[in-house]
Amino acid sequence: MIEKIGRAQDLAANDDRDGARALYADLWAEATRTNDQYQACVVAHFMAHAHIEPEAQLDWHLRALHAADTVGDERVRPFYPSLYANIGEVYLRLGNLAQARKYIAKARETEHILQDDGYGRMIRSLIVRVAQAVEHNNAHS
Repeated sequence: MIEKIGRAQDLAANDDRDGARALYADLWAEATRTNDQYQACVVAHFMAHAHIEPEAQLDWHLRALHAADTVGDERVRPFYPSLYANIGEVYLRLGNLAQARKYIAKARETEHILQDDGYGRMIRSLIVRVAQAVEHNNAHS
């Protein structure tokens, strides 16, 4: 499954979103058929990023979050800051400031899990950007 995820990521990186989504859909079907919630979480999170439409992104990020909650062990713990931050960012783009604020608060509560590496800095930066945008929009509403 890891190799297929890598291929799907390569497709998405090369602007073949349709190909990536098709491969992720196959991987999602496999993960759900075998009830592998860990793999379902990973696949759904990547599937969200293969979409452009915020509604589809939100749907897949929420599926990833549900799968992570179902797994409920240390393997998925590092995913939570990213999942929460991405969900908050999508809610912000959809204009739902209350939900954006809720998920950014959750991202902040879990950001201590992140390593001090490139990925951790990227997610922390996303948390800060979304939090600032929520506050900016809040001040102007």
